[in-house]
Amino acid sequence: MTGGLEPGAIFAGYRVERLLGAGGMGQVYLARDRDLPRPVALKLLHPVAGDDHDVRARFLREADTVARLAHPNIVAVYARGEEQHRLWMAMRYVEGTDVAAVLRNGPIRPDHAVRITEETARALDHAHAAGILHRDVKPANILLAWGDQQQVFLSDFGIAKALDRSDGLTRTGELYASFHYAAPEYFEMRPDIDRRADVYSLGCTLYYMLTGRLPYPATTTGALINAHLNAPVPVPSHADPRLPRGFDGVIAKAMAKNPAERFSGCGELAQAARRALTDTEVTRPAILPPVAPPAGRSRRGRRPLLTALAGATALAVFVAAAWLTAVLRGGSADSVVPPPPANTKAAAEQAACEYSALVGTYDYADPAGWERKVHAGATGQWKSQAETVLPMARVLISADPERSRVEKATCAATMSANDTRADVRVQLITLNAEPGGPETSRELSVSTVMELVDGRWLCSVFNSSLLPG
Repeated sequence: MTGGLEPGAIFAGYRVERLLGAGGMGQVYLARDRDLPRPVALKLLHPVAGDDHDVRARFLREADTVARLAHPNIVAVYARGEEQHRLWMAMRYVEGTDVAAVLRNGPIRPDHAVRITEETARALDHAHAAGILHRDVKPANILLAWGDQQQVFLSDFGIAKALDRSDGLTRTGELYASFHYAAPEYFEMRPDIDRRADVYSLGCTLYYMLTGRLPYPATTTGALINAHLNAPVPVPSHADPRLPRGFDGVIAKAMAKNPAERFSGCGELAQAARRALTDTEVTRPAILPPVAPPAGRSRRGRRPLLTALAGATALAVFVAAAWLTAVLRGGSADSVVPPPPANTKAAAEQAACEYSALVGTYDYADPAGWERKVHAGATGQWKSQAETVLPMARVLISADPERSRVEKATCAATMSANDTRADVRVQLITLNAEPGGPETSRELSVSTVMELVDGRWLCSVFNSSLLPG
């Protein structure tokens, strides 16, 4: 089966009534339950997507995760299975809308926004108590049922992750939208991500409900990530002076860059938001002392990777991928770094120029091949960082409309005493354009360290201090 289901069709025992929505991964239909007199939302995965091991794992994990979370504010999963080579999931059908749709008409009244936050917080606290992070809290995943009570439901645990697991499953098609609400520690690839990441996302959502504005309305992936990492926390009363100023403190604490400065749980955030409706002083932000980074890590002093965000090394492990969207080139990536002719300064410069151009030459026709070539030219620190950067790069590049090509690369090397290590400054000139738009040139300054390994110059450090344009 490759097409959609027609009304009246029977699939896995469910009678299809109509299509509710469709996306890159599959469709959701309104259907009649096969056993009980009730409607269900029948979620089907596309056959092609179902052939992807990671996608299948994420789909099945969503069903298994939600099955553990019996809560009145969480969309329940009734059953799952595979039919006609397609994975499916039957869920509670919520007749209503979602917060994202409501926000298209402007901000939500503060008391309503607080009630939505409270009910969402109850769902999240329940999930956290079961050892599960949601990881994708945003307006589109908060459903509002029709009726006087307008009950709130938290949906889409598709990228939820058990707290005791170290492997992550990442979606691609909706990733950019999710980035508007993602906590800074996701971009830092920190190993200690906990419930406070969902607190941050709920704080972003509350800010949007109160003001009708995204917390960080960046227009590119790189600028958006940079804002989460470095920009000041937005102030609701600056966006709308009519709002009680107590919300300023709620958002300041919920969206603190350092997780240790946030509310300890979503329920605590919701309680503070409730108080802010009537007590404008209780949550006024205090002037916080500088955040003390963990031992061995300085938030502003870490060495940045090649990224348009100029983040520190630990945070650039994720963010370096965003820079790649500003340097990628359409077409093939055939410029494999050749062995240098000799252990000379010219050979090191040649290798650095060719490798930098390779990293900036994303191969849309063969992204896996591009990734292998980048790995083949890496060693040491950069090789281990690339293990994380490159898969994320492929996700971010696919979400960015701008395409670029490296027009020119020039290099200047400083050699070590034994001529086996070279610090090389690379200047790249790129031509960049969105589909149908004119090309503009951009100059990127790159710092690399090349090391001679078994007769080949390989890259061990890949840095840039460039900020997004």
